[in-house]
Amino acid sequence: MALVPLLLAAILAVVAKYALKDTITSSATTVFVASFVSLYIAHKLYQLFVYPRYFSPLRHIPGPKDHHFLLGQAVNQFKANSPNEPYVSWVKKWPNEDFIRYLTFGNSEALLVTSLAAHREILQAKCYSFVKPPFFKRLITDIVGYGIVFSEGDDHKSQRKAFRGMFSLGNLKSFLPVFRSKGEELSGLFDRAIAKDDGIVELVEVYSRLTLDIIGIFGLGVDLDNLSNKHSVFHECYHEIFDPTPAGLVLTAINAFVPIRWLPVKPNRDFIRANGIIHSMLGDIIKQRVADVRTARGQPKPDKKASEEENSKDLLTFMVEEKYFAEDGDSWSEEDMLNQILNVVAGGHETTASSFVWATHVLSTYPDVERRLLAEIRQLLKRSPRPDYAEIEGLRYLNNFMRELLRVHCPAISAPREAGEDVVIRGVLIPKGTTVHTMPAAVQHNPSIWGPNTEVFDPDRWDNLSGEAADTYAFAAFSQGPRICIGRVFTMIEFKAIMVEIVSKFRFEKVGKGDIELINPSVLLRPRGGLKVKVIRRE
Repeated sequence: MALVPLLLAAILAVVAKYALKDTITSSATTVFVASFVSLYIAHKLYQLFVYPRYFSPLRHIPGPKDHHFLLGQAVNQFKANSPNEPYVSWVKKWPNEDFIRYLTFGNSEALLVTSLAAHREILQAKCYSFVKPPFFKRLITDIVGYGIVFSEGDDHKSQRKAFRGMFSLGNLKSFLPVFRSKGEELSGLFDRAIAKDDGIVELVEVYSRLTLDIIGIFGLGVDLDNLSNKHSVFHECYHEIFDPTPAGLVLTAINAFVPIRWLPVKPNRDFIRANGIIHSMLGDIIKQRVADVRTARGQPKPDKKASEEENSKDLLTFMVEEKYFAEDGDSWSEEDMLNQILNVVAGGHETTASSFVWATHVLSTYPDVERRLLAEIRQLLKRSPRPDYAEIEGLRYLNNFMRELLRVHCPAISAPREAGEDVVIRGVLIPKGTTVHTMPAAVQHNPSIWGPNTEVFDPDRWDNLSGEAADTYAFAAFSQGPRICIGRVFTMIEFKAIMVEIVSKFRFEKVGKGDIELINPSVLLRPRGGLKVKVIRRE
């Protein structure tokens, strides 16, 4: 059956040859067309039902057998109560395998990466043998753009190098005053909720506004004022995109495999409108910044000195100065910069916002964890009311709390890749075009790595890591290797600074007693319908 494509090509060549000579009879045409159609159908049936079950080199890898006859595991994934399922259940069934094989849309094969050794080869040693798959691009590039996240090979290396200075520890530490200021603004919002709404706060919206403001200052040099403005167009558009209706979720999932954004239905129209507004607003900011920098370049240069303002230059200004006006032939257009800004703004605020949502949920659920975290933070603030980076970084329990939070409640769901060539990983030949899923939850909830209490929230485990849990690749929240999240350090500093502010001033009580329902399908771990808590001022 491997000859089918060649036979199809041969038939087309023969048909073309005689058609050009105008010597083919109608009966011969019928024969040729019928042969072509028959072989085409046979080839598709082979791909759908024969190859994956009887001839694929991956067919012996363990995995689920309850596939839909045409959609594979897609139906089970959509019916699951979490976007991390059924993957985590598979890992617990086959905890010691390198891969778990399953079928998805059109019975195409996919591999879930489970062992740390396989992760290390895919994410480090053979990182650039894998590319972002087309379905994943269709799923999120409309939202996050085609910047560094979707660059490949040498292009990715070049972009990563270009951003090295902006994401250096020294530069990121200079944004600590921004985090502190926005944390204090968040405290004011909580105080107003206590005065007006009995302290009831919906966390998803509030934290999304907070992190959108912070990433706006870092990425654009603009305070978007989402925390103080209840009707921010920018936030409302992102809310429309990240929190669609159930019908919108279904359309988004289908669009990943079959492009349907063109369908004139309300969820598509809402998505296109909101996305268009965001692109337009960001585009206007970029145009204005280019004009401002062009004007500044024509002015006398100020005295060179390492001021805090220079050290904390925003990403857009950096790109305009270093890349838009680059004279080495490697300049970026306004469209290039828009894609990079989309990467940073979309990817850098919703994931962090989700982390704050789950952190607050944990604080309202585990009183002993909350008590110990408060005691450590109070000791620090007693010594240093406005702690610097080193003092915050020295909070051992806060550091453990953050890592455990990202292990148990990692906001990111999946980082799918596709083999760009035939590649051997752990002795397994992965054919070109095979989808390979690296999922934080598949690693961080694997009992063979983290032990039988993997579902227990226990910050103290980070003081006594042993075996594979002590391996760098066992912590997968930011991925690893050359494509590790470029905003990892920024996110950690931001998270700790905000937690110092709100834990020292407020405690949180759960509202309601039911289990949290998660949005599924989703690219983020998010509670459906938001998550409400009662905020109470500490004495």
